[in-house]
Amino acid sequence: MRKIVHQLKKYNQRETNKKIDMVLMDKNMENLGMEINKLIDLHIAENRKRVHFEDEHKRAIANISHDLRTPLTSIVGYIQMAKKEDIPPDERKELLSIAYERAKRLETLLNDFYELSIIESNELHVTLERINLKNIAIEVLMSFYDQFHEKEITPITRIPDEAIYIIADKSALTRVLENLFANAFTHSDGEIKMSIEDKDHVVKLKVENHTNTLTEKDVEHIFDRFYMADQSRSGKSTGLGLSIAKSLMEKMNGNIRGQLHDGIFSITCEWRSAKE
Repeated sequence: MRKIVHQLKKYNQRETNKKIDMVLMDKNMENLGMEINKLIDLHIAENRKRVHFEDEHKRAIANISHDLRTPLTSIVGYIQMAKKEDIPPDERKELLSIAYERAKRLETLLNDFYELSIIESNELHVTLERINLKNIAIEVLMSFYDQFHEKEITPITRIPDEAIYIIADKSALTRVLENLFANAFTHSDGEIKMSIEDKDHVVKLKVENHTNTLTEKDVEHIFDRFYMADQSRSGKSTGLGLSIAKSLMEKMNGNIRGQLHDGIFSITCEWRSAKE
């Protein structure tokens, strides 16, 4: 007992990171030492989580401040210019139009932040039911017709002829797919692909796009809140879309992961198959 107390005291005073040494102890003392070591492991793991959360929280505050300040400053500036009496009507109209676009970006940011806060606070209740993933995926894909047309991109799809069923929430599933395609448009410099497969009782939906801008580091943090591959944060993305997608996938008992290979970035969503 004295030996255990001595070792714990050294550990608590940060004189050592070594856990309890159980050499030459009897069986009861050995069991006690093992349980103390388990407690130390839990303490270390929780402390790492706390540090990670605090770092992420600090980054989130800094990013929120930046993303709120930038559009607000520009909105005020454009409105001030538009208020000048000697400005031509056409120029005033253009300035107000720019201010409106900045305001819409600010609205998008606030809406995404509010949605993520609702999801992570467990106030969002999902209704899990048997859903045809194929139908939802096609509907979401078609909703991006204008963006595909504007970029002159024809999406490449590999979808089974038969229905593919999973257990999910229709609204949450739609939001996840919308965010995946929005992310693909943000980072794509070429074609965009979508595939669905049901194999070994696991359903996989994959969205792929060519990219010359993403790095392995970006992929490691792609699901972090407010993370942007564009470190200048000058794009239209809020950096919350994939965080929302990940949180919603967890709500639906699914998995989501990103991968970069030979210039092709892919995001894969997985669910258990719900075949009859």
